[in-house]
Amino acid sequence: MSDAHDSIQGVKDALAIFKERKVDLLLFAGDMIGSGNCYTFEGFGIPMKLVYGNNDGDRVGLAREFARVGGEYLGDFGEIEAGGLKIALMHGTEEPLVKAVVASQLYDVVVRGHNHSAEATRHGKTLLVNPGEIWGHFTGLSSIAILDTASMAVEMIPLGSFKTFREILRE
Repeated sequence: MSDAHDSIQGVKDALAIFKERKVDLLLFAGDMIGSGNCYTFEGFGIPMKLVYGNNDGDRVGLAREFARVGGEYLGDFGEIEAGGLKIALMHGTEEPLVKAVVASQLYDVVVRGHNHSAEATRHGKTLLVNPGEIWGHFTGLSSIAILDTASMAVEMIPLGSFKTFREILRE
């Protein structure tokens, strides 16, 4: 999941689905925003790896509070081994960097966020996954993604529709 932008309800909805689907590892691709979100993860019981996004201000607080509930912040970029796959985790603020990491073919999967647009596309041997946004007010859709590491199938799961920022401003 990615781009929560302090949407506690969106995070709660996502975590309920991850629990129900018995997900083994949660990857968060940045822009959690506030360290207070960590309380939503209390008792979650599933390992979490997170990276910082461009809107995450209190990095020390985020790292401290998420460590308290079992999460691990990996900095701006993370390399993870899961299900026999080499996975890169990044927010994706710099589009040329995202393209370079994907083009390098060093990773089986690249998970990114930032642009709030859900996608799962194959680029040579590398699968690029963007779960979309938890927040929902940028694109109008809140979503998450679940990757089956055995089949490499990605399921995009909508969490709900929202008025976009532009729609709200026109009211």
